[in-house]
Amino acid sequence: MAVNQEFWRELEKLNQLFLRDYELYGHVDTSIINAEDIDRATKEGCERVVESVVASLTSGECPVLRVPRSHRSDGAGGVGESLVTVGAPRSSRRFSVLLFSLAQAFRHVASGTFSTRRDVFYENVWLYGTQSTLDRAAEDLSRLLGVPRRGLHLTATGKGLVAGSLAYTTHDGTTIDVSQAQQGMLVPECVQGLSGVASEARYILVVEKDATFQKLVEAQFHRSFGPAVFITGKGYPDLLTRQLVFRLWAELRVPVLALTDADPYGLHIAAIYKFGSLAREEPGLAVPSLAWLGVLPSDLPALQLPAHALLPLTPTDHGKLATLAAHPLVSKCPAWLQQIHDQQKSGYKAEIQSLTHIAQDYLTSFYIPTKIRQGGWIT
Repeated sequence: MAVNQEFWRELEKLNQLFLRDYELYGHVDTSIINAEDIDRATKEGCERVVESVVASLTSGECPVLRVPRSHRSDGAGGVGESLVTVGAPRSSRRFSVLLFSLAQAFRHVASGTFSTRRDVFYENVWLYGTQSTLDRAAEDLSRLLGVPRRGLHLTATGKGLVAGSLAYTTHDGTTIDVSQAQQGMLVPECVQGLSGVASEARYILVVEKDATFQKLVEAQFHRSFGPAVFITGKGYPDLLTRQLVFRLWAELRVPVLALTDADPYGLHIAAIYKFGSLAREEPGLAVPSLAWLGVLPSDLPALQLPAHALLPLTPTDHGKLATLAAHPLVSKCPAWLQQIHDQQKSGYKAEIQSLTHIAQDYLTSFYIPTKIRQGGWIT
């Protein structure tokens, strides 16, 4: 099936809805993706904490760091705070680790440099002891300073891949042209530090599985039905993948579509990209205008897949669907709730790969083009 005007017309309708919401409600706060704003907030936060500690010591008082708790860690359902001081051995160690991490963050921000979590851990294993201690310190420091974790200039090696019409310059001055990579490229380690982001993409397709991503790239779908940018988190996405999706959405202002399995896990992954995680969520990750293209549970009856391609829902699946239905944002979206109810009622699920039972190229030649041409997504 060749691309036609209906294909682009429906995508443009979807994009106009996003742009309307953007203008009316200001969904995108550009300060949360502006590296200079984040760096400024990090430095000011570090200075504020140090001034507080020095003031306490000068007055003969025991310094206290008030670290806001995440919503999930507060038993009363609020935010609350954790008091970190030097009064007890356990708290003293946490205090020392926090101040050391703060000093490192300030140095990196002031010098415009970045370090990976792995490098920081092995260079300071004497202090952290375990990777989890470093990870907790980063979480604590992020909340203490009131900045997203990427504001600490502490990066990780991502697992996600990106392909299509995209070029950028990394924080160290390297120019990358993603379109030249035949099988996609790893998501950059420092999304915040990218500059000169350029793309002719008319939409972004977020793909759940690496195998599906590779199939689409191999078929040159991002070119024949493009220009487009394809991104996969290889299952549940890491922070870097979500940061890249958000940044491209905010800067390119094009539709973002999600392609997942028609099962509770696929629904959950699409929901993470759109609504955010049930765990602590920071700004600059969720893409509220994302549209779930498929494979939708409501698609399955019309696809008429063979019985062996339809897998029965397990008790764990039913539990996950119930949890998703109770998500504070999902529960406000009738179309998403309907998909959950459809799956619960049918009692079965299916993977993207099951479409090969219809035809080997059904996904690329018919399913995706037709779904887009007919506007067959939910928002």
